[in-house]
Amino acid sequence: MRMPPPVALTGDPDERNRFSDKFTLGSLTTITLCHDYICPWCWVGFLHARRLNEEYGVTFDWCGFELIPPGMDYTPAPPRPADPNAPPRPPGRFDQFLLDENLEMPSPRPAFVRSHAALLGAEFAQAEGRFDAYNEAVYRAYWERREDISDLTVLEKLAEEAGLPGAALVEAIRSEQQAENIVPFDDEAYALGIRHVPTFLFGAEEKLAEANYSDLAHATERFLFRAKRLKGKQ
Repeated sequence: MRMPPPVALTGDPDERNRFSDKFTLGSLTTITLCHDYICPWCWVGFLHARRLNEEYGVTFDWCGFELIPPGMDYTPAPPRPADPNAPPRPPGRFDQFLLDENLEMPSPRPAFVRSHAALLGAEFAQAEGRFDAYNEAVYRAYWERREDISDLTVLEKLAEEAGLPGAALVEAIRSEQQAENIVPFDDEAYALGIRHVPTFLFGAEEKLAEANYSDLAHATERFLFRAKRLKGKQ
């Protein structure tokens, strides 16, 4: 898929439609955040984005990149039986990342579910101007309370808590409204240069995936400097 060159976003809904000539991923003046609710790295990305907003006042254009899209078969592996004599498992890359960031994942981890309905709900919330509230509600419901965010009853409740009409959100999900705004892995995401979630795109110049907070903060400072310089030229 050929991407149009980054531009300043206008708010045209077609800018989110991956099949439109107006589609843009990453703009001159916007930090784009590619994510999927079920990804543990994205839970950390959600926390980092909140912190960046608090410390720098930046906001994000969140774009759904679906790890297990409709039509892709996936069966979670059964849990390994406990072996009291097994040596301690060495920390993996994500474990070390959490240690470095001084973060702890909610425990126990939530059961794997498909995220398609939740991502469709996010697009509805975006169009209704209530994205941030919905996005936070879904992340916290899944990771902190282990709620099934593939269940439309759960999403309807979360939507209403976020100030959205729950029945209308469910109807939008059932009718697949704005499904073209969600990018599926692998091929389509890879064609756009996105191989991991979360990926932060800082304007047109810089892209960071699965990054620590320090690197994200420095990239944000560079982004704000570029945005200020661009505004001064207008």
